[in-house]
Amino acid sequence: MVDAGPPAPRRAGRGLAGTTLAALAVAALLRGAVVEAYLVPGGSMVPALRPGDLVFVSKLAYGVRLPFTQETVLALPGPRRGDVVVFRDPRQPGQRQVKRVVGLAGDVVELREQRLLVNGVPQPRAELGEFSYLEPGDDGDGPPRRDTCRRWREALAAGPVAPPPADDPEALASAWARAAADGVATHDVLQCRRARAGRREGPFGPVRPGHVFLLGDNRDRSDDGRTGGEGSGLDDQPGLVQLGHIG
Repeated sequence: MVDAGPPAPRRAGRGLAGTTLAALAVAALLRGAVVEAYLVPGGSMVPALRPGDLVFVSKLAYGVRLPFTQETVLALPGPRRGDVVVFRDPRQPGQRQVKRVVGLAGDVVELREQRLLVNGVPQPRAELGEFSYLEPGDDGDGPPRRDTCRRWREALAAGPVAPPPADDPEALASAWARAAADGVATHDVLQCRRARAGRREGPFGPVRPGHVFLLGDNRDRSDDGRTGGEGSGLDDQPGLVQLGHIG
C-alpha cells in the first residue's frame, strides 16, 4: 500500500514557493514598466507635494519602455506645461527628483519679480495669502523648521506660446489667451522671499529639442533649472532635463 500523506506538504510547499516567485516577478515587472512609488524628500514642490508624501508614478504616461531599460517601444505625446514629473538626477546616480514642467522645446523661460514668463508672455497669477508648512532640517537630521510664504495661484498656458508682437498689456494678454486655448494648468506656487523691483532670473533657453525646463512650485526653496542643479549635464544648457530621464 502506498502512503500518499507525506509528499503532499512538499508539493504544497513547492506550489507556495512558485506562487511567491511569480508574485515577486509580477511586482518587479509592474515597478519597472507600469507604476512606481516615490517618497517626496523635501519641500521644493510645496504646496502641491509636502515632504514625506508618497506618490505613485506612471511609467506609461509618455510612452512604453522595456522594463529596467530606457529603450522606448511605443512613444506617446510628451510632457505638457504644468505636468508634474519624477526624473533621475544625473548628478547623483540612483537619486530621483520631482518638479513641474514649465518650458518645452523652443521655449524661453524667465522670472521677473517672481512672476513666470514663457517666451516673454507672463503667466497670470492671483495672490491667495500666507501659507505655512514644516521644512525638513538640514540633511534630514536637524529639527524641522516652520516656513511662512506668500501663496499664489498660477495659470500656465498649455499650448504653444508665440512671442507677442508688442510688449503692451493687451498684446501680452492676447498671446496668453491663444496659448490657453489648448488648456490651462492651474496650480499654487509659493514665494518665500520679498520680490525686489526689477529682479530677473533668466532668460533660460531656448529649450533644445528632446528636453524640458523644470521649476519647483516652492520657487525660493527649489534647486531646479535656474541653477543647473538638475539638468542633463550639457555644458551649454545645464538646467535642462532630457525626456529619457523622466519616469
